[in-house]
Amino acid sequence: MTEPTPSPAAASSPAPAPAPVAAPVADPLPAATPSATPTASEDRYQYGAVRDVSRFTRFLWFCAGADAQLLVRCPNSDRVKFQGLGGVVLTVGVLAFFSGSYAFYTVFSPKDATALGERVLHLPSAAASVFFGLVWALIIFNIDRFIISSTGKGDGTDKITWQEFVNSLPRLAMALIIGLCLSKPLEIKILESEIESALEKEQKEFLAELNDASEGLVAKERTTLREKIDGLQKRVDDNDGALEKRRLEIQQQRRELELEAEGKTGSGAAGRGPAWRDKRDNLDRMEAELNRDREALGKKNTMVSDELTEAKTALSSLDAKLAGEKASNLQVARHLDGLMKRIQVSHDIGGMIPIAIMLLLLCIEAGPIFFKLMVIKGAYDYLDENQKRVVRARAGIEPDARIISDGKGKAIHIDLHHGVTAVLDEEKRRLDSERAMATVVHEAWQKKTAAAIAQNPEAFVKRS
Repeated sequence: MTEPTPSPAAASSPAPAPAPVAAPVADPLPAATPSATPTASEDRYQYGAVRDVSRFTRFLWFCAGADAQLLVRCPNSDRVKFQGLGGVVLTVGVLAFFSGSYAFYTVFSPKDATALGERVLHLPSAAASVFFGLVWALIIFNIDRFIISSTGKGDGTDKITWQEFVNSLPRLAMALIIGLCLSKPLEIKILESEIESALEKEQKEFLAELNDASEGLVAKERTTLREKIDGLQKRVDDNDGALEKRRLEIQQQRRELELEAEGKTGSGAAGRGPAWRDKRDNLDRMEAELNRDREALGKKNTMVSDELTEAKTALSSLDAKLAGEKASNLQVARHLDGLMKRIQVSHDIGGMIPIAIMLLLLCIEAGPIFFKLMVIKGAYDYLDENQKRVVRARAGIEPDARIISDGKGKAIHIDLHHGVTAVLDEEKRRLDSERAMATVVHEAWQKKTAAAIAQNPEAFVKRS
């Protein structure tokens, strides 16, 4: 590069004597200078401004948990690497939104038709599903972003060692669980047509079973009621028959009494003699018993008639009850359409397709973890490590500055915090100074008090 030519004013003025200054400390993150048109001789990656990067690129860096202030100073390969990682995290978040929304709508939507029946979009359920799907997507996005940003760079080579794999197992377990949860709603949405056909068949078979069971119970109840009605009716008929029989007996007795009075019976003597009086007493007794029994049987017949009416009413309402049972069975059959049932049907009819979809989601979810373990250490990693060291240095922290043994052959690394040590030393000096000044004050007070006692002892003597 050509050296800048000094101005005439600067050349004519005498140069001041250089003052001794301390060696400057290089700032690992120089302030972003206003963007200017770069020349061919300038390094476009040495100094950059975040505002020169598109918002979408910065958002992808944010998704990957990367520091944009460092990435603007890195080569394009590092920028593209973190854009790709951020894109994967963003993709998982979008899939989580659609997966969660569909799952919540499947759970919350009213079951007012069979699987292949005509359904109308239920707006309250749809709004709630979109809201919960968004919340679910944000949760998954935040977890994924944490997993990716907290995954180390391994040993900086493109090989995954056994120790690196073991260290990544907790993050891989979390990623696999998330991928498994995301894959199921997407799986049943992809196989929706086949699942609904199988569900329609199962719902109809289930409805037929429920209706058969309901019809059997109603038929059994109808038989029981008819037997009860027949028994009650027989009791009423028996009571009425007994009264009618006794009424006929009384009528026959009255006829015999009349024949006795006319002399047409066995004695042959007309008139109301002893035989007639005996028959009349017997007739009076029979009529009194009949009236008494008619009143008692009337009360019993009233109770039996009430039971009979109630039984007949229950029998006539069995058809309506059966219709209600079938309507309830239809609702029960329609509810055989939940998320768990759809997943079960998907596994039964899907074959390898559900497994392939699940493996695809697991690869999308766990892929970035393996990518970070296989990525070769680059400029961003050095800048990030340098930045962390500078921040610790400016805070007065010296990591692993002291190593002690725990007595069992294991070394314990202790970080030194020089800032804390400086504050403690300053506080000790302040306390020492206060203690020294207090000592001087107490000695002066002792001398002054001793002189006052020597001049006037009586003033310091307390008399009882």
